[in-house]
Amino acid sequence: MSDNTKVVQLAYEAFGRGDVAGLLDLMTDDIEWTAPKVLPQGGHFHGKAGVGQFLQGLGAAWTGLTLDIEAVGEVSPGVVAGVARGTGSLASGTSSGYGAVHLFDLTNGKISRFREYTNLDAVLS
Repeated sequence: MSDNTKVVQLAYEAFGRGDVAGLLDLMTDDIEWTAPKVLPQGGHFHGKAGVGQFLQGLGAAWTGLTLDIEAVGEVSPGVVAGVARGTGSLASGTSSGYGAVHLFDLTNGKISRFREYTNLDAVLS
């Protein structure tokens, strides 16, 4: 496993524990974070403060959102892909979920860009 893949694994583990400080510590100060706007937490965020806003939106939109990580691996130097399935309840109380591919760019051992891609034809209920 590459060092970059290990960093992404650590990020997923921190997210799963709800360790926001640990997650942010794995990122560059000027990180770019993008999630599709079809998701209730979607948007484009800049810097660690922006990622904090994203995580607040995630917490407001979902109850008990968990990620099942199917695969993580380096796809090219400095780029790691993760395949995940998120499940939980939306703020409305409806159980829901979605599949996603995450792309992480790493610079000097830190995550510098995150992009999330989902099935845009699937409707969250």
